[in-house]
Amino acid sequence: MGFLFVFCLLCSLGITSFGLTVEGAFWVSKEYRYDVLFLALARNCAKTIPNFVSSLARMSGEGIRVHALVGENGSDDGTRYLLSAASASTGLLTVVDTAVMSNSTDRLERMALGRQLLADRAKSLSTSARVVCVIDVDEPFLDHVSATALNVVLQKLSSCDSLFAVSATSKPSYYDLLAYEDEHTSFHDLEERIRRLRGNPYRYYMLFKNTIYPEQDRLTRTFDFTCTSAFNGMCFYKGESYHFGSYRPRADVPCVCEHVTFNRSMVAATGGYMEVNASLVLPMPKEHGRRTLPGFLWQRLRKLPAFVSSKVRFS
Repeated sequence: MGFLFVFCLLCSLGITSFGLTVEGAFWVSKEYRYDVLFLALARNCAKTIPNFVSSLARMSGEGIRVHALVGENGSDDGTRYLLSAASASTGLLTVVDTAVMSNSTDRLERMALGRQLLADRAKSLSTSARVVCVIDVDEPFLDHVSATALNVVLQKLSSCDSLFAVSATSKPSYYDLLAYEDEHTSFHDLEERIRRLRGNPYRYYMLFKNTIYPEQDRLTRTFDFTCTSAFNGMCFYKGESYHFGSYRPRADVPCVCEHVTFNRSMVAATGGYMEVNASLVLPMPKEHGRRTLPGFLWQRLRKLPAFVSSKVRFS
C-alpha cells in the first residue's frame, strides 16, 4: 500500500520511469539497454575528446545508461589513440573505423558516407536504445547537457507519437542553416553558393551579411518550434525509428547536407516531424559567429593553410 501511494504521488508529479530528475537520481526504463546511444564522427578532435569522454562518464555516474559509437578517419593529432584508450578504460564507447571516407573528395558525399557507416553499425543497437543522439564532437557540446535537459528531451520523444526527433538550439544564435528545413524554408543550395563565392572574399562576406546572419537570427528563438530537418550540433532520435532513416542521397535529387537527406527519409518513413527544443541550448561555435568584414577576412585567412592542405590530401 505504501509503495502504491508513493508511485501514484510520483505519477501525479510527472515523475515516472520515463524520466525526470529526482533528488539527483535518473529514473530509467528497464525496457532498454541504453538510455542514449551517441553517434559521432571524429577527425583531429584530440582537444575535445577528453571532454566528451568525461561527459559520458558523468552521465553514467548519474544513472544514465550511455554508449557511443565514434567513427575515426585519418586523424594526425592522436584522436584515435585517445578514443581507443577511452574505450579500453571505460567501456563507454566503441571506435568505428571510417577510413573509407577518405576515398571521396566531396565534403557532402564524405560526410554522408561516414554518417551512414555509423548508422549501419547502430542499427543492431538502436532498437535497444531509448534514443539515438547524433552529435558533433569537435566542440564540447556534451558538457552543456544536464540530466534535467536530457529528461525534457526524453519526455518529449516518449509523449508525442508524431515527433521523431528533437534537436538543439544555441546561443548567442542558431547557426546550422545547412541542416535546417521546414515547409516554408530550405537552404539546400547554400553549400553550393558558399563554394562558388569562396574565391571572392567580398562577395563571400556579403552572402554571410545579407543572407546567413539574418537567417540565423530568425531561427534564434526562446521557444520550441517544429520543422522537418535540423541538427545544430546535436539531435536526439527515437531509438525505435532511427533505423528507418538513410543518409544515402537519392540519385534524382541534388546532393545536400547529409542531415537533410536523413531527416527527409525519416519524414517519409514516419509521417512525423522534428522539434528544435529551447531547453537544449549549446554554445554557438566561434567560427560561426557574426563578424565585421575585417574580422571575417582574418578568419578566412587563418583557415587557408588547412584548406590548401585538404586540397593537396585529396588530389
